[in-house]
Amino acid sequence: MLAASTASPNPSAKKTPKPENWSGVAQGFAAAKKAFQKHSLQEAESILLEILEFAPAEPKAWAWLGHILQVQDQQEKAIEYFQKAKSLLSKSNKQQPEEASSLPLARILWQQGESELARAMLATLLCAKPNDEVLLQLSETWGEQT
Repeated sequence: MLAASTASPNPSAKKTPKPENWSGVAQGFAAAKKAFQKHSLQEAESILLEILEFAPAEPKAWAWLGHILQVQDQQEKAIEYFQKAKSLLSKSNKQQPEEASSLPLARILWQQGESELARAMLATLLCAKPNDEVLLQLSETWGEQT
């Protein structure tokens, strides 16, 4: 699980008020996943937005929001959220550069006609996971449609 923030807590800073029912980032992701699996996209989106209210540097929440918007055919906003997630990942000291690439973002770029960018992102993902069947299949398919 990704950390809620890469910054060290400041004990002298005021704590952000949290709603009584807030149980944390990990539990929020579990609830969002459950809502998504039940096809309750609005509920999942609401939970993810709540996570971001308290953990705005959480790349996984941005990526999941992008995926939800992609499913709802809101491609432009989905791209914005995927890029935000990618930016946060690439800034994180704990992440390797290849982890900043995103398969959902690569797919959106491909759908939007940005084939070179999509292929480049896919190539980066394949470097990290050279035996991944999904990535290999996409590479084959995208290579044929030049």
